[in-house]
Amino acid sequence: MNINEQLIEIQEHFGVISSEIILIMGSIILLILGMLRLPLFWIKVFVAVVLLGSFLFAQQISGFFFTRTIIRDDLSYLMTQLLPWVTLGVLCFKRQTHQSYEFYFLLMSVLIGSLFMVGSHNLLILYLAIELTSYASYLLTGFHFNEKGSEAAMKYLLFGGVSSAVMLFGISLLYGAHDSLYFDTLEFSLLGATGLFFFLSGLFFKTSIVPFHIWVPATYEGAPTDAVAFFSTVPKIAGFAALYHVFKWTNGLFNPLLEQLILILAILTIVWGTLAALRQTDVKRMLSFGAVAHSGFILPLCLVMDTYSIFKYYVIIYAVMNILAFLFVQLHEKKGENLSLSDVSGLGIKFPLLGVISVIWAVALVGLPPTGGFMAKLFLFSTAWQHYESMDSIYWLTFIFVGVLSSAASLYFYLRVPYFYFFKEDQSKKIKINKRHFLILTLLAFTLILLFIQPNIFDRFAPMINP
Repeated sequence: MNINEQLIEIQEHFGVISSEIILIMGSIILLILGMLRLPLFWIKVFVAVVLLGSFLFAQQISGFFFTRTIIRDDLSYLMTQLLPWVTLGVLCFKRQTHQSYEFYFLLMSVLIGSLFMVGSHNLLILYLAIELTSYASYLLTGFHFNEKGSEAAMKYLLFGGVSSAVMLFGISLLYGAHDSLYFDTLEFSLLGATGLFFFLSGLFFKTSIVPFHIWVPATYEGAPTDAVAFFSTVPKIAGFAALYHVFKWTNGLFNPLLEQLILILAILTIVWGTLAALRQTDVKRMLSFGAVAHSGFILPLCLVMDTYSIFKYYVIIYAVMNILAFLFVQLHEKKGENLSLSDVSGLGIKFPLLGVISVIWAVALVGLPPTGGFMAKLFLFSTAWQHYESMDSIYWLTFIFVGVLSSAASLYFYLRVPYFYFFKEDQSKKIKINKRHFLILTLLAFTLILLFIQPNIFDRFAPMINP
């Protein structure tokens, strides 16, 4: 194919990335509106309209596009439906001084990079998408403009820079081994396996897999809470979706070594996240280590291709749980301070409905009924058990055993928030939550219960493209 034919093909395929184009154009217009000193309310309204447009104009198609660098399938369509809605949820957080048009421009930049991560079928395109996501994330981390936020942003930048360099080195090895950057051209070789290991380290960094999780506690503690809610969902879910695509093309080449490595990393991630969360009194740090443990639960779902429906269910439930939990935390925070367990002591007497909501998100994160979190873990463990029986693998059995123990241990640290809310002595703390935010909390909590009752509702939300 000559250059003219390639240009014609690219022009014909622009409609495939309509969601990304809407977000890119919206981001440029957002910068112009910000420079014109438009009030923050109208900035947020404009961002919401752009996000809804990205959702509505997502293309439900499948195949390879842009000279096979972009892939469209069930998973990429799901992400173009899910990630704008999650970003819209972050847009509903309480207004704070750090929120500005630059802040929302960076949020949209991360979203654009995340969507390109999911849709990449080329190692270089995936790397560039991750870099776009990462640079915007580094800036968002320091948006408190204080010492703790700057320190967190610097740590995130340093760890991310090292991870990026290692990932780029892995891509160079893969290109040297296969003379190609496309996922479906990878073949088994010692050089290719080494390159794949280094390449995956970048995606493991993005998805908080041990030992690439070091940035998580400091970043979650120092960054604004609405930015943390965004970090823990949009780029993380996109990273798992990218892993799913990579494993789809490489799993058959490197089995059983790759499968064993992934399960070992998942087990270590669950254990480390759970043990670290047990001794936290800062709610955001506790949720950060809980998010690390959840990464360990999601990782094996990227490994097995027949788990798409469960992967879809788990990541959507995870997004709803995280947005609800971090919105709850932000509404209880004092200006410039993180929320500790003692800060919510006795508030259940004054705000019993908020206490019930804290029980719902805590129970969902543990994985107990009657919430969607229970169904997510039930489907996960059922699938893991089926693979253990079919393959007689000690790694799958260990994953199930560790996962069940972790879920039991998480009862202690997640339920401490509602415990302090209802059963500790009232410290005469004053909080003010308007009706709009209370309504959002209620809707999210109701969604978690609805997803327990109707788990198949996602088939209408993101139907299968390929039957």
